[in-house]
Amino acid sequence: MIGLKKRDMKTILKAGAKARGLSLSEFRAEIQENIDNAVNSQDPAVQERFKKYFGNRIPTPEEYIYTITKKTKF
Repeated sequence: MIGLKKRDMKTILKAGAKARGLSLSEFRAEIQENIDNAVNSQDPAVQERFKKYFGNRIPTPEEYIYTITKKTKF
């Protein structure tokens, strides 16, 4: 289990942006685009998995990373 807290999300986003060579806002926009693609996906499996994690709401990039990281089993 990863010892991850919601307050760590800003640090994680900054590290991800730096690793990708992007600004924080560009990195957040990229994650938001992935979220939007999942929400608007025509693939029933993608929609089912997204609803399982988030219900009918659209998460922020921070919530998305936190939830996916916590729920993914390694």
